[in-house]
Amino acid sequence: MNGPYVQRMIVGWALVAWATPIYAADEFSGADKLRAIYSAEFRFTKQGFPVVPVAIAEGLARVTISAGPSGGLRLFPEGEGSAEVRGEDSWQVRASTTVPAKLKHWAVVWRGKPGQGGEADAEVKRWKELGENPNRFEQGTVFGVGGEVLDRREVLVVVGPYSKPEEAERAFEVLGRKATLASPGVFTELVDRPHGQLEAVGGRTGMHVRNEGVLWFVAGGDSPLQVEAEGTAGKAASKVSGAYFGKLYVTLDRNGSLAVVNALPEDRFLAGLLPAEIFPNAPEEALKAQAVAARGELLTKIGTRHIGDPFRLCSQTHCQVYLGAGHETPRTTAAVAATRGEVLFTADGKDLADTVYSANCGGHTEHNENVWPDMPALAALRGHRDAPAPLAGRPDVFAAGVSAQNVARFVDQPPVAYCGQAHLGAGDRFRWTVRRTAAELDKLLGGYHLGEIRTIEVPQRGVSGRALAVRVVGSARSETIRGELRIRQAFGGLRSSLFVVEFKDGGAIFRGAGFGHGVGMCQTGAVGMAEAGKRYREILRHYYPATALRKLW
Repeated sequence: MNGPYVQRMIVGWALVAWATPIYAADEFSGADKLRAIYSAEFRFTKQGFPVVPVAIAEGLARVTISAGPSGGLRLFPEGEGSAEVRGEDSWQVRASTTVPAKLKHWAVVWRGKPGQGGEADAEVKRWKELGENPNRFEQGTVFGVGGEVLDRREVLVVVGPYSKPEEAERAFEVLGRKATLASPGVFTELVDRPHGQLEAVGGRTGMHVRNEGVLWFVAGGDSPLQVEAEGTAGKAASKVSGAYFGKLYVTLDRNGSLAVVNALPEDRFLAGLLPAEIFPNAPEEALKAQAVAARGELLTKIGTRHIGDPFRLCSQTHCQVYLGAGHETPRTTAAVAATRGEVLFTADGKDLADTVYSANCGGHTEHNENVWPDMPALAALRGHRDAPAPLAGRPDVFAAGVSAQNVARFVDQPPVAYCGQAHLGAGDRFRWTVRRTAAELDKLLGGYHLGEIRTIEVPQRGVSGRALAVRVVGSARSETIRGELRIRQAFGGLRSSLFVVEFKDGGAIFRGAGFGHGVGMCQTGAVGMAEAGKRYREILRHYYPATALRKLW
């Protein structure tokens, strides 16, 4: 990780591509250092791996960075390649005179590609005529690799602004009555980044180093750096501890508290990620399929997640779970190496496929737009049965999907499914029952002010039978809860929204299937397919139809 990176890949809002590799200063250095950490750019190491900046933790009051077992710790106030400070084995970082970021939140009413400028202009004009304050933004990435330039940008027409994301979300109900909304969502505009002085104090000599906004730390050798941190008052996760390869930078999050970001090569990122996302003792072919899916998720999320934050991805389920150094296993690391640079493309080869995945689909995957209404319907993410083709003379009663009419049969009499036969990850992830008493429902749904709960209904389901809307009727009023994740959260963290519900004695009995949103690859199903002798390419074709596997680096 020492020395300059190869500038083989430029990602951002400017259409830039290099015909041959150009050696340049590190992306996290120089006078433009703060702009770099807020941009959607990332580059490759000399070994050919993209560098990924992933947030380890936010909302911190103090952070201690120390050297690994082999020793050696370097502090770069201006980024690697500038003046450096050595001689300390640890540094404690605090922030002072901080000012939070200035953000605006907009309700997205239309999405399109950069070439659809005329349509975007027409949408702006239409919403002005409807009495709203529309604006136009661009998000996403453009990157060139292997002689190709892939344009992942999209143009957004938005209405607002609003001071909070929740206000933008609530606006959709009113906006939807004025005109049709195309893939609604919330766009966060960074008006001004957070400001503040960072001060690092050496653990050995007490030396003080100050810099505006960010400080970089690099290990002396190829050993990980240790992070110990404490959250600000009121934070649930008050302490953070872990070891991380690559570089670390400490900066300010959008609220003006400290954030720790790990910038490391993609192969090491995936090596620390896979053991957290799938059983490390899963069959080899399932691990390879997971490596390809995770790599695709990494590339497709750059530039569309954490806009307004000083990093590209987080280490939580919102992006992908990353645990850092020390959690790698030989089998998962080997799967990353065996699939180096392999990602899925759409069938026409023009775009990356979005390779989302979940733990257990319950026997049927779901259409992506049913789970995330801000996404267009994608050919690679069509919901279908998680099973081999039915035998001749044995028609599949669920071939057309799981509907309100047959969902109870699907849950109570599960058909053959890869995720139901796997030796890992089936069990109570495949089928489950959860009971909520009247008192528990009152507590969980108290914020809706429904009065005494009378009944719970499911008026809308997806192709897999997942509830997309749940209507709760109370003595005072009724409320319709929409969205797969919100439904699960509303009833106390259900494993999935693929359930039938029985209302009894003021309480509810949920009989359900699956664990997670059910879109894309079913990880348990991938295990089942591998156990049935399927190779990772077959597994990927099953869960991501209309795609082609290609090697980018």
